Amino acid sequence: MKNSNSAIQPFIVGSSEKAIHLSKELLNAGFYVGAIRPPTVPKDTARLRITLSANHTQNQIKQLLTQLKYAIQ
Repeated sequence: MKNSNSAIQPFIVGSSEKAIHLSKELLNAGFYVGAIRPPTVPKDTARLRITLSANHTQNQIKQLLTQLKYAIQ
């Protein structure tokens, strides 16, 4: 993810199939992260939409990133 002040963080994964797979894996781990795919975004730029808030702890964010890393492998 890029350095940003926005609460919504896109994580571009490329294919729609990969975005859906990662979204399901994260949901199974307890994280609701939407898969955004064409026609909402251009072809081959499907992404995960990670929404952060001030209520999320640093530990929760670290856990999300750990689960994302695990799901990508």
